[in-house]
Amino acid sequence: MKRILFLSLRLIVLSALGGATWVAHRPEILPAVAAPLGKGKEDELLNELQQAAIKRAAVMEIPEADINRYLSTTLAQRIGSKLGEKFALVGTRVDLELGVAHVVLIWNLYGFERTASVDLAIERRGDAFHVELLGGAFGHLKLPRGMMRPLFPALDTVSDALDPEIRALFQMTQITFTKDKLVLDSRFPSA
Repeated sequence: MKRILFLSLRLIVLSALGGATWVAHRPEILPAVAAPLGKGKEDELLNELQQAAIKRAAVMEIPEADINRYLSTTLAQRIGSKLGEKFALVGTRVDLELGVAHVVLIWNLYGFERTASVDLAIERRGDAFHVELLGGAFGHLKLPRGMMRPLFPALDTVSDALDPEIRALFQMTQITFTKDKLVLDSRFPSA
């Protein structure tokens, strides 16, 4: 009787692991990317961010579609793969909701598209912004933030590639995620 119970328990555990593996390898449905900008317009978003940080006089609203278009044109040029074309980080998409940015990393793994995503929140504390990882997913498998540790090297690669943009963003007074928009307030804070 103990043997049957032990074998049944082992079968249940292996089935659960197999199911989790299948769910994790199914790529997430990605937000659409609008048609690419014209030649030479790729850096417009970076220039607008830098100008707003210098002038400190405006509130900017950047639509999610513009962010995804910008990421699809610039990030692919900046990130290379050390493992060749068989395993490469090929892109990033952003889905903005109220207070949360859902960032999807897309890999090409031996010709198959795989995704992993993280949910990020940003908050200003004193003179610095703090980005908090709320959770994420491997494919369709939702996981708590503690389980997202294996994605940190990929997130570091993306943040290094987007360093000028991140520096310009963190010059703003306030950064807010709303439904399908990034709202940036570059005005000086009121005393």
